[in-house]
Amino acid sequence: MRGNPPVAAPPQIAPFKARATALMTRPPSDSIDPDATAPPLSALEGSVCPLCHTTAEPPSGGKLARCPAHGLALVSVSDLQNAAGDAMLGRTFAGRFVVLGKLGAGAMGAVYRARQEAVGRDVALKIVRPDKVYDPDTRARFEREARAMSALTSPHTVTAFDFGASDDGAWFLAMELLDGETLGARLKRGALSVMEAVRLVREALESLAEAHAKGIVHRDLKPDNLFLTRTPDGRREVCKVLDFGIAKLLRDELAIDALETQAGTVFGTPRYMSPEQAQGKPLDARSDLYSLGVILYHALAGRAPFVDDDAVVVMARHIKETPARISEVAPAGRISPTLERVVSKALEKDPATRFQSAEEFSRALEGALGDALATGSHSTSWVATPGPTGQRSRTVWILAAVALALVIVPTALWLGIRSSSASGGEATGNVPAAAAETHVASAPEVTATPESTALDPDALPPEEQSGPASSSSVSPQPQAKPKVAPRPVVTPPSVTRKSGDRYGRFE
Repeated sequence: MRGNPPVAAPPQIAPFKARATALMTRPPSDSIDPDATAPPLSALEGSVCPLCHTTAEPPSGGKLARCPAHGLALVSVSDLQNAAGDAMLGRTFAGRFVVLGKLGAGAMGAVYRARQEAVGRDVALKIVRPDKVYDPDTRARFEREARAMSALTSPHTVTAFDFGASDDGAWFLAMELLDGETLGARLKRGALSVMEAVRLVREALESLAEAHAKGIVHRDLKPDNLFLTRTPDGRREVCKVLDFGIAKLLRDELAIDALETQAGTVFGTPRYMSPEQAQGKPLDARSDLYSLGVILYHALAGRAPFVDDDAVVVMARHIKETPARISEVAPAGRISPTLERVVSKALEKDPATRFQSAEEFSRALEGALGDALATGSHSTSWVATPGPTGQRSRTVWILAAVALALVIVPTALWLGIRSSSASGGEATGNVPAAAAETHVASAPEVTATPESTALDPDALPPEEQSGPASSSSVSPQPQAKPKVAPRPVVTPPSVTRKSGDRYGRFE
């Protein structure tokens, strides 16, 4: 009996399915050796053909070098090894993107480093997996991402250059190629300084402010979706928000089933989910602000508020439990009370009591930073200690001079009063300096009282009552304690100031 004839693929997808089958069944590039003379990759350096591992001279005009036998662009040996035989390397996609390396892969597809030869620009090219292209849900998600990315122009959102479908039906999105690391990778090395954490979160809030104003909710904010890169001049690090792949356009009628979250196939990362997202409730911009508050908590404390391994337990805690205060978890002395209040408000369970917009959240962070700088509290954690400057040096020396003057002047006045009291009110200007110092050093200790300004003749010893008082022989003796042992008074050394010293230094 004859079997049923094979069902032909629809005309519109037959070419793509044939190509996809050929690509997926092709052996790895390491095993392809048409001439049986191509050396193994381990023995090669530089750039080679992905198929035959041969090299070629680069053409003039900045074009990519290509294999004369297969027409594929040459790729570096390291990129070819890292791609583990991916058939896309060296090929031209959608007629304008030459795939040069593989950056990563996920549930929806893979991301490649590609060259847009017409404009000489390197891009990150996301291509949907061949078996996912005709899945309606995946295609809808990819379209949402492309539309969301192309609508955003903030310098803190990754830029989308182009999107669409290739001739064989594969969907793609060409984005800005970034060099750096994710915030997730940075946090694996420990908590950030308060200044750095606040700066990065405020830059992410700038991206969200534009997205929310255009009706776009990210819905999967996490440290791995915040990318840290440098400006083109290399002088400053900036934060860019990635992956709006599960973003929801609030004006659309498309709905995403909350059960997909439980299946782990769609949106949200439990450790950073808002309570309403964990419950499958409708989401708005305030859900993103909660997730970013969790990221801020993680950046300051070195860990997320809830760190259980079970995703269901973490989601339940986001719904019911209040996290530990950030000041109790972060290193001692790093968190100001104002910043703690900001973090706590961002993590409110009820969206109505959180920050209502990205702009409000950003202003609160700016105020917390300003309060700490104005009051000087937590200065070592908010601002790195600057190096010495001329202005700081002058200020320090002037304050030192004032403090020294406040010590010397009262001491000199006190010694002058003692000297005047000892001499019976006579001027000491005629006494030689050496004699005055000897006299002061040998004078017994006297407790100064208002009555001690005049000498009482009856209080003097008999042998001194008959003779005239003199500055060299008469010293006041307290009547109540005539036998107190004398204690020498140390005269401070003379102070001289260098000529031309502007900053109050004394030597």
